[in-house]
Amino acid sequence: MARRELDEWFWQVGSELQRLSEELYRSGPTVVRRTFWEPRVDVIEDSTSFLLKGELAGVRGEDIQLIYIPERHSVLLRGVRREEEYPETGRTGIYQLEIYYGEFEREIKLPEIAVESDGIKAHYRNGFLLIVVPKAAETSRKIKAKKI
Repeated sequence: MARRELDEWFWQVGSELQRLSEELYRSGPTVVRRTFWEPRVDVIEDSTSFLLKGELAGVRGEDIQLIYIPERHSVLLRGVRREEEYPETGRTGIYQLEIYYGEFEREIKLPEIAVESDGIKAHYRNGFLLIVVPKAAETSRKIKAKKI
C-alpha cells in the first residue's frame, strides 16, 4: 500500500471512530435515557432577547414540544422525527445511514440573565426552530445603558 493510500485510510478510520464516539456520547446508556439523538442548537444574545436556533430538518411542527423550566433557567426542546415510508422497490442494499430518527430531547441552559418566560415565542421554518426568549425589561435597559 502506497504511503498516500495508507494516510488516507488512517484518516477515514479516524473520522469514523470520532463519529461513532460522538454518537455513543450523545445517546448515553440506553437503559437510563429514552432519547436517541439531540438536535444541534445555537444560542445568540442581543440587547433585548436570546435567540435559540435548533436544527430540526424533517421534523413536523406538530411533533415539537417546547417547555421553559424556571427551576433550571432552561428551555427543553423535545419531539420526534418520523421515518418516512418509501414504497418497496426491490431494494437490494443499504450503503449509508447517517440521519437519526425517533425521539429527541435537548435542554438548553440559558445564561444567568432574567427572562420574561410569558413572552417566549417560537417559529418553525425551513427545518429550523427559532425560539425568541425576551430578557426581563430591567435587564434590557441595563444593557442599553452600558452601550451608550
